[in-house]
Amino acid sequence: MGVARERSDVSLFARVWVAAGPVLERVGLARARRRLVDGLSGTVVEVGAGSGVTFQHYPPEVTRVVAIEPDPHLRAHARRYAARASVPVEVVDSVAEALPLADGEADAVVFGLVLCTVPDVPVALAEADRVLAPGGELRLLEHVRAAGRLGRVADRITPVWSRLGGGCRPNRDTGQTLSEAGFDVSGLRTRPFPPVLPLTPMLSGSARRR
Repeated sequence: MGVARERSDVSLFARVWVAAGPVLERVGLARARRRLVDGLSGTVVEVGAGSGVTFQHYPPEVTRVVAIEPDPHLRAHARRYAARASVPVEVVDSVAEALPLADGEADAVVFGLVLCTVPDVPVALAEADRVLAPGGELRLLEHVRAAGRLGRVADRITPVWSRLGGGCRPNRDTGQTLSEAGFDVSGLRTRPFPPVLPLTPMLSGSARRR
């Protein structure tokens, strides 16, 4: 998980996330991360790189990764992972709403457990669209609002959870937001992933501009 911008409560959450990371990777996140970046090539922007654990999963066809991470604690960890990665990785202090790339410079934009924390998701998606080359794709691994009773529970806990969880909002309908932003979401799938947060399923796959 990455964070969208620096806040007074983020670094504490970042430290907890780094400490819990190895357990979460073993119970399924590592497999999910491999699927997230499988088949990518060229220049990739990873938004909310977190501690950098996804870097090891990029295939050799990727020639450049620009990893966005605003939290200084997570960024320091990410740079250590970048130094060991088998593909070139540049870790950058920036946010999802202001990607430091030119129009059409990226072949893919990767969002991995970060859109739940982004203050302005439509702006972040517009930025992703701006930097994507024609035919480029978004890759997503995001937890989203569940349907029914669990979704209503997520609505109730979001104000407190957001304060404790580095801005994470477990009741976002990211698929709907993507569709409203003009992306074809037919390549996305929702599946349960209790080790991250039992109340929210995972939305994963590929989305392209309609």
